[in-house]
Formats: sequence, C-alpha cells, structure tokens
Amino acid sequence: VATNAQLTKEEVNKVAQMAHDGIARAIRPAHTMMDGDTLFALSTGGKSIDVNIVGAYAAEVVAEAIVRAVRAAESLGGLPAACDVILED
Repeated sequence: VATNAQLTKEEVNKVAQMAHDGIARAIRPAHTMMDGDTLFALSTGGKSIDVNIVGAYAAEVVAEAIVRAVRAAESLGGLPAACDVILED
C-alpha cells in the first residue's frame, strides 16, 4: 500500500496492519499458518491526514484489488481461473 500521507514509521506500520484486514475481507480463510499473507506499506510524506483514515481506506482498496485480480486472472498451466469456474448472473 503506497500513500502520500505524512506518516511516522509507526503509523506506516499501523496502516499495513489495518490494510491486512482487506485480505480477510476478500479471502477466506485468511491469516492461516499455511499461507504467506504479506503486505507492505510506504509513505511519501506529502499530505497531512489521520492515520486511521489512511488505514481504513487501505483495507478497502486491498480487498478491492484482490477481487479485481481474481476476476481478471486467466487460466495457466491447466489450472482454471475464476472466470472458468464461476457462472455470471
């Protein structure tokens, strides 16, 4: 997650933690001992904004990015993609 918010190192860490909630919103199960859920955050320090707002939006965009990626994925190496197994209404 990249932002132009003016954040401290601790606040950027909090944004990454909050953004991780987006994974749980889009993938089930999430945060298991078997997966490699990893999320990074960075800040360019341009705008002053509350870290809680940045983190809340970060969680939303992470969830949306995952859903978009799954929908855009294509089959590869004999493994089906979502578009091959999900019927549209």
